[in-house]
Amino acid sequence: MDYGKDMKLDENRDVIFTPDGDVELQDGPRLVAQDVREELSIAFASVEWDRQAGSHLLDTLNSTSADDVVIAEIERVAIKDPRVDASTVKAEKRADGRFSLSFSIVGSLETALLLFDLKEMFAGVSNE
Repeated sequence: MDYGKDMKLDENRDVIFTPDGDVELQDGPRLVAQDVREELSIAFASVEWDRQAGSHLLDTLNSTSADDVVIAEIERVAIKDPRVDASTVKAEKRADGRFSLSFSIVGSLETALLLFDLKEMFAGVSNE
């Protein structure tokens, strides 16, 4: 399966460069995990050319949203990616306050496990 190819990002969403100064590329199943993480970190409808991109997670930061609302949104974003096996998507809140998301990738034996600290994820971003 062709998972696509894109710039490789670190945990802070910064582009990673090779020792030669070229942009490092990400492909394969790891790109799927990177794309899901990126989609979750974008405010819904903030991408001008794709108003369906992003998540509503930013809206939950200063609200009284229950954890199940956050979990449902994390799962919704993962499931909408056609490269993700929807039957394997599972999000939950961990004891340390972070959220986790696990899923299998279509056509691959690899699974992804992503961890999210929402306040850290949206540090410096306003939802007003």
